[in-house]
Formats: sequence, structure tokens, C-alpha cells
Amino acid sequence: MNQKEWTIMIYLAGDNNLSVDMAHAMEQIKGIAGEEANGTNLFVYYDGNSDSIPTLYCDFSDSSNPKHVRSFKVPNKLYRVDQKRNENAADYRSVLNFVDWCLNKVEVGTGDNIKRGRRADRYGLIFSGHSLGFEDPGLFRDETSGKTMTMADLFLLIDRLTRNKEQLAETVHGMDLENEKDHRFDSDPDAARRRSTVLIGQPLDILGFDSCVMGMLEVGYQFKNAAKTMIASEGSVPSAGWTYAKILGSLARDFTPLDDNDVAERFVSRFIKSQDSFTVGGVSVDMAAWDMNKLDALNTEFERLSDTLIECFADPGSRIYRHMERAVLQVHWKCQSYMYDQNVDLGDFCELLQAECISLAKDLGRDEEPILQKVEQACDAVLRELKNAVILGGFSGGRYQYSNGIALFFPWSYVTYKASEKYYKRLEFVGKGAGRSWSSFLNTYLGKVTLRPFEDPEVVIQQRSVAAPAGTEVTAYSMPATKHRYLSFQYNEDERSLGLG
Repeated sequence: MNQKEWTIMIYLAGDNNLSVDMAHAMEQIKGIAGEEANGTNLFVYYDGNSDSIPTLYCDFSDSSNPKHVRSFKVPNKLYRVDQKRNENAADYRSVLNFVDWCLNKVEVGTGDNIKRGRRADRYGLIFSGHSLGFEDPGLFRDETSGKTMTMADLFLLIDRLTRNKEQLAETVHGMDLENEKDHRFDSDPDAARRRSTVLIGQPLDILGFDSCVMGMLEVGYQFKNAAKTMIASEGSVPSAGWTYAKILGSLARDFTPLDDNDVAERFVSRFIKSQDSFTVGGVSVDMAAWDMNKLDALNTEFERLSDTLIECFADPGSRIYRHMERAVLQVHWKCQSYMYDQNVDLGDFCELLQAECISLAKDLGRDEEPILQKVEQACDAVLRELKNAVILGGFSGGRYQYSNGIALFFPWSYVTYKASEKYYKRLEFVGKGAGRSWSSFLNTYLGKVTLRPFEDPEVVIQQRSVAAPAGTEVTAYSMPATKHRYLSFQYNEDERSLGLG
């Protein structure tokens, strides 16, 4: 049996309100197999929220013999998990066990010709479920267990999937270290087998996120060494998710060898075209495919832009500080935004900022021109590398019409930033280079430039005498609560007491 060119694995984390839509998506994928998946192995993991339907492993690679296997009945799983009918899809071990089944354990063939696993030359892994970008509380929410996956676990599991035999032998992987801290598995006799088992063993050719707002620079950077291309949306994805029949149909039936970029372009173009008929209902979508090898160059230029913006706000008494405060506010206000205005499109932000700097330079003259020109050039460099990094981007509907393929975290208030900071600073992106510079800019801009500092009131106590009944004299005081308003203590004649007036 010849090895197929592609193995596509689709992980449907639907133990939530997406359950019915994901069941429909699974039937779409099964239908593709019915039309002969000549060049592609197709697998689906389905975890719904019905007590009567267990978590399923599905192999739709062979149209004559599609398989639906109950997860809790799969023997000898690579990672030990609780054997429940309704599995926790937010557990990283559920992903690893599913991929192990696809590539190493599923029975292929009949009789004496049975072999195990469906390997290929190229691999695609698509995650479908809820998400809030880099913020852990929204990632692949599983309502039965009440759990979500952390971005750190998502990074570690994809790293684990893509390690080859030599890399697995070099170090003990983080997943194993975390697993061994779990008291339930302290005496796991299969630890050595788990550590040495090769799963995908090479970078993913396609890493896809059929989930909201995962098309962020901060998210993609996590996987730049584990995937060749990434497909995601900056904004919201409809509950129905990707149109798998149209996206995967031509790939499944195509014998012609396709490189990663060609396949990624097909995903984007077919999805966007399939959504055009829904624009009349007010539905807007976006999607982009990234060349992950180009992210380092983009990050280098974005770091330069972030550092230059910090430089603009170095001196609160300068003219450039005051003018850039207004310019950045204007850009932020106009910019294409996502996730309740907490994220912005990187390309749109740079285009608008560049235009503002050109306008300011004309108005202010030569004194401030060097720093403005520096910002303008930095924006231009980011836009150039952004075009290199985005293989193809598109939108349908008016709400996302200024999307350029990659989003960026840029909230409106310091309070919002601080609320997300613990998740943000866990990202590899924020620990170095561009992310560290952008995080510093957010702290400066949101915490100092746009947030008025607290000022202590001028405490001035004024003493005066007031007459009380029966000739009793009472001393009263008045003091300002702020520089502009006073609180005073006054005598209440009816109650014969001092009160706050």
C-alpha cells in the first residue's frame, strides 16, 4: 500500500455550544472520503457534549471502510487518561493520544495485510473549538469537565508532536515532566515508551485554527519552529466553523503534488469564497495563511517600531510626546479591531500610523522630523515583512475589510492590559525581542501616557466656630476633597449634631 502524500487530522473540541455544528462538520469530512480521498488520509477527533455519544476517533481515509472508534475503548493509549465516555478535550494528553492512534495504532488493511498507522509525507493538524487568542480561559473549553487548555500546554504538545527520534532522545520532554508530577501516574511503567514514541516527527506542514482570534502575532510566534504554515483568523469564526467540504474536497481528490503554500492558499480562498453568500445576513469573516519561516524577520522590524514608539514618549515635556499622544490615539481609534476592540490589525495600524507621522512632520517642521521619519520608516519595514509573511489573506463582509492577516494585542485601557498581563507574559513572544519591546510600550502608553496620574488633594483644614443652642460653642472644620471641591462639617439644628455637609 503506497504512502499517501497528506495526513490531515482535525480535532473537534465540541463539548460546548458548538457540538451540533461540529457534528455537521464531521459529516462533511466523511462525505469527502466518500468521493475517494485519493491523496489524503483524513482523521477526526469528535468530543461533543451529549452524555449518550462518547468521544470518537474517526478514520475517513478509506471510503470503503470508514471507522468510528470510541475513545474510551482504545487500548494501550500513549498517555494515561481517565477512561470516561466523554473525554476532556482540553487535556493535552487527549490530543497526543489521538495523533498517536492516527499515525501508529489505527488498523489499516484486512486479513494478513493489516498494518498499523497512516503516515504520510506531509501533515496537517487543525484545531476547532472556542478560543480567546492567547488568554487561557477561552481555549478549547470543555464544559463537561469545566476545563480549558492553557497556551503553554498547546505549545508543549505541538512541540512534542513534531520531535523526531533524535530530539526525543536528547532531553526529557516538558510534557513528561508535567505528567510525572501527577500523583496518579507516579509509578507509570510506560514512561520510557512514552518518551521515545515518535508521533509526527517533523514540523507540521499546516497548523490550522478553526477558532476565533487565533491569528495573532503573539500566538503564531509560539509555533514558528513547529509548523511551516499556519492558517487562522484575526476575528471571530462563525459557529458553523470552516466549510470543510469545500476546503478539503479538492485536496482529497487531487493527485497533483502540492507544496505547503499552495495548500494553505486553497484553504483561505475556498473558505472566503464559501462565506460570500452569507454577507447578506451580516456575517463577516477573515482568514490568512502565514509562512512561519518569515516571522523572525517580521518580529525584528516590529521590535524596531516598538522601541521607536517608546522613544517618542521618553520626555513628557516635549512637543513630540504631546503630538504622538494624539496621533497614536487617533490611529488606535480608527484601526481595524477584533475581540471587543482588544486586538488590532498590525498592517492597518502601521499604515495609519505612517500616514499620521507624515502629516505631523509637515505641520511641526524639522525639529521633530527625525523621530517622525524614524517611526515612518519602521512602519514601512513592518509592512514589507508583513506582506512576505502572509501567503494569502482575505475577508468576506464589511466588518473585517481592513484585515491584513496578522493581529496584535492593543487594548484600550491599562486595567484591561493588567487583567490579561499574566497570560500575556507567559508567551514566548513576550519574553524576548519584539514582544518584550511591545509589552514595554503598552505599559508606558497605557499606564503613563493615556492614564492620568493620581494627584494628592491639597489638604487645607479651616477652623471656624458655630453657635450651638444654649450658648454652647462648637468648633467645625472644612477641608477640600480635591483641589476644586470642599467637604465641610456643619451643625444640624434639628438633630443637634455635627454632620457632613
